[in-house]
Amino acid sequence: MMNQTMILAAKLYEHNAENRMAFYCLIPGVKEGCMALNMGYGRADRAFWSGLHRVVSILHRSYRSFSIELAVSPALFSLVGNARPNVLAMLEEFASFRHILCDPYHERLDTVHKLSIVDPIKQGELKGYKLKEVDAAEQSSPNIERENRRKFDYYSDLTMPSEGVVLDFETTSPIVEYAKIIEISAIKFKDGQVIDSFHTLVNPKSKIPKQVRELTGITDQDVSEMPTSFQAIKQLNKFLGGVPVLVGHNIQYDYRVLKAMSLKAKTRLWNGKLLCTMKQSRQLQLPISNYDLATLCEVFEIVNEQPHRAWSDTKATFELMKCIYHSQIV
Repeated sequence: MMNQTMILAAKLYEHNAENRMAFYCLIPGVKEGCMALNMGYGRADRAFWSGLHRVVSILHRSYRSFSIELAVSPALFSLVGNARPNVLAMLEEFASFRHILCDPYHERLDTVHKLSIVDPIKQGELKGYKLKEVDAAEQSSPNIERENRRKFDYYSDLTMPSEGVVLDFETTSPIVEYAKIIEISAIKFKDGQVIDSFHTLVNPKSKIPKQVRELTGITDQDVSEMPTSFQAIKQLNKFLGGVPVLVGHNIQYDYRVLKAMSLKAKTRLWNGKLLCTMKQSRQLQLPISNYDLATLCEVFEIVNEQPHRAWSDTKATFELMKCIYHSQIV
């Protein structure tokens, strides 16, 4: 019998402080459909792995002879939850298992999530949706509030931008929907020189998770008297003004945080091109195992005074951008 590969795509959401999950599943020759699961209140990491455990268990009982590809974002896959070891153990019992990116399934999962809100599901309920229901909702359903989607518009010139802003957020989560800002740093540059800067700690109005405190060194006491995220994001957008390029290491994440918070704060969103130093550095095809900021700083002998602090990471990213373009390879 020919080995067949099923696909399970999953994404975690927050709605009214509840953890919600959306799934897309394709079992070749058997079925194709979507599901929504209300995991209720609690920590996002526990909700994600517990929800995934529930769905993988169903597939594990009947389709272990299949190979399985799990499509979830790297940020979600890296979360640590109590059910994680059990889920990974079950996945290894399929004919084969591979973790893949969720990008091709984002829009479909977003639609499933919105359907589950329009058609409320109770805590603990796993509700199935036929593919034709989801496709119809994606196309024309008036009950689905479509997001104002915007594809990333990348800076593509072969020379370094003459002006722009290097931006970095420190947040409480790698998942944008759960992320609360605790630090913002932005460096404005022109003709290769820093001409202005913006920096502030931010009060997230909630406790900073232990792992974030340990990583950044930022404590609840540090941010207690600082501006709220709405106040800080308005100040940041004013600082950004009309600069043509926003630079960052994995700038896609920072831009999505900026966009989400700007919408919540009802302030005008910056508009321009994005330059990702991680994306650009990959074109150099360096003999390294990863393109994290720390690794690239070591390669280019850049001093990052305090990694995982926004004020320090923006300085390092600015220097990295100059190194990339001065290499005359990009």
